[in-house]
Amino acid sequence: MRSLLSLVPLALLARSAYGISWSLILGNDNTWVQQKYTVTVPPPPPAGVTDGPWYFWCGLQPSGGGVIQPVLGWKTSENNIINPGASFPHVWAMNLWSLPWNYGQDGAPTTQESAGIWADQGAQIASTVTWENGQWYQQANVLNGQAAGQTVEMYTPASYFLGDNASGDNTPMTVCESELDGGQTSQWDFSVTFTDIYFEAASSDGVESLCASAIDHSDGNGYISFTGFSMIDNKTCYWSSITLSPQ
Repeated sequence: MRSLLSLVPLALLARSAYGISWSLILGNDNTWVQQKYTVTVPPPPPAGVTDGPWYFWCGLQPSGGGVIQPVLGWKTSENNIINPGASFPHVWAMNLWSLPWNYGQDGAPTTQESAGIWADQGAQIASTVTWENGQWYQQANVLNGQAAGQTVEMYTPASYFLGDNASGDNTPMTVCESELDGGQTSQWDFSVTFTDIYFEAASSDGVESLCASAIDHSDGNGYISFTGFSMIDNKTCYWSSITLSPQ
């Protein structure tokens, strides 16, 4: 997302990150109001990799800054986990984050972060980001694997985000990204796949043409590929899978 820093700050702007970043930006004051997908927990990083954290996520970014994002992370949030006694290796955790528009500045609201869920390799985690009743709602639910049934949720007030319509939804950008920090990012050697992805906009204006423009590509730091695009209705885009892979 380095090319879009002038529009909105990234979740971890203070650190230099490596990886593929892809976004869809609506125009004409249209906004995204819901995002749903399932992510499959990947293998661990290579055994020699000790420097991180590494994050994989899809989220929504308001026009005035900030981000709303379920995040699958390695070497992050290990101290606040709802299943700390999980019997499988503790490698990947799912958390929900909301970073305010003025993240990192004096007087900024406290960054919101849910408790995390340890999830084992191959498990599927369903995530939702929804604008409802004047606030943002996020949920992550482990569908299968050894942490099946574990769920976290979080609400975020509209006041966390500023823009042309600070009192309501103002999220023209949906983003999917591999956000890898540390000195060993070149050793990334596995893919992360999101399935059953739904992006819903407030209106149909520009939605189908924008979503149809998504093509497999590299940004020099990684590769993103798409399968099974269709329109569920005139304001909801669907892909059967979106995969983030190393370059």
